[in-house]
Amino acid sequence: MNDLTAAASPAGSRQAREGVRATALPTGVGITALITAYARAQESRRRDALFVDPLAESFVVSAVGTAAGTGNALPRLGPARDDGSSALWTSLCAYLAGRTPFYDRYLERALGNGRRQVVMLGAGLDTRAFRLPLATGTTVYEVDTPAVLDFKAGVLAGHEPASAAERVLVAIDLREDWVGALRQAGFDSGRPTVWLVEGLLMYLTAPQADALMAAITSISAPGSVFAAEYLNRRSRMDDVPISDSGDRAVAELLTSSDRGGPGVEPEAWLSRHGWVARRSDLVEELAALGRPVPALFDPERSDPLRSWLITAALPVPVRDVDEDAPMQTRRPVDSEVDSSATPE
Repeated sequence: MNDLTAAASPAGSRQAREGVRATALPTGVGITALITAYARAQESRRRDALFVDPLAESFVVSAVGTAAGTGNALPRLGPARDDGSSALWTSLCAYLAGRTPFYDRYLERALGNGRRQVVMLGAGLDTRAFRLPLATGTTVYEVDTPAVLDFKAGVLAGHEPASAAERVLVAIDLREDWVGALRQAGFDSGRPTVWLVEGLLMYLTAPQADALMAAITSISAPGSVFAAEYLNRRSRMDDVPISDSGDRAVAELLTSSDRGGPGVEPEAWLSRHGWVARRSDLVEELAALGRPVPALFDPERSDPLRSWLITAALPVPVRDVDEDAPMQTRRPVDSEVDSSATPE
């Protein structure tokens, strides 16, 4: 569902297709999943890495069929080039790597508050169940297409996870009855859930995003929490830094694949589904991490492109309250809604 190749306009040029598929990719595995893994692999090689994903490079090598190239750089994979020659990739890599600590922190915090059920929609090549010390008793449901999960399983075979969490793979396209498949896999809608929706919403139209959120809400127990990101508006060609014709071809595909997501600000969107939401953005996240702002998200531009980082919680019903207390002072016994709805 979040495959750039599948979402691209049928009228896309041969140059655009070749720009993305500079090498043959595993059948059915989305370029977005692979370039996200590439960004994490590239970040993990830095001396000042924001995180270390030891398995990300394995996905890249398996997809390309070759190991590190000249100067120990990662092999090129579509728009991803580990040689500093692409202004577009420099921005995309900063974005993809920069949002990773946000999701890492939120997941660890949400589990620290006692939740033990995690669902990753459009999980792609995420390895958090392998690289983060998730608590014993945690179940992580990874939902994505059969092709993506088959490729992932093949690469991860033989690797031992760092956590005691149980991974459950739910092989289904999100355009199908993923709720039914999730239930069949053992998901318990009576338990609070941590929902991670990384790198997906911008590829949906507003009605599709609403349908997805309605489905999530329908099976979320009170106290469930949610993290996602999407852009403040659809991306345009003039947003994208371009170094050469290869960058231009990829930029055309990226912008044509952007469906706009929910189309309204996060607090309003999630409120109408019954969630309490807060947001930050990528610029704030990168500043806190001591990283420069990528050209793609330069806040000094007129009408700047922003990547909203969103957290939300489904409130716990008020209970055991003093009926004589003023309504505005009544609080749930479980008051972690506020603390869980913040990215920090």
